[in-house]
Amino acid sequence: MYVAEAARRKGIATSLIFYLEENLKKRGVKSVKVLTGRRNNAAIKTYEQCNYHQDDELLLKKKL
Repeated sequence: MYVAEAARRKGIATSLIFYLEENLKKRGVKSVKVLTGRRNNAAIKTYEQCNYHQDDELLLKKKL
């Protein structure tokens, strides 16, 4: 998810997260995982404000 800099700090990201979560709940989804960069502090803070918790999961990838 990306919110343009001019539109930040207005609750747009948290509103989008809430909207998506509500729709997922209606479809029977019980949990959500979010992937963001370890240094993306703004995104991490936003997700934490929405009650997401960091874990020690590590993403592994390979370019072929």
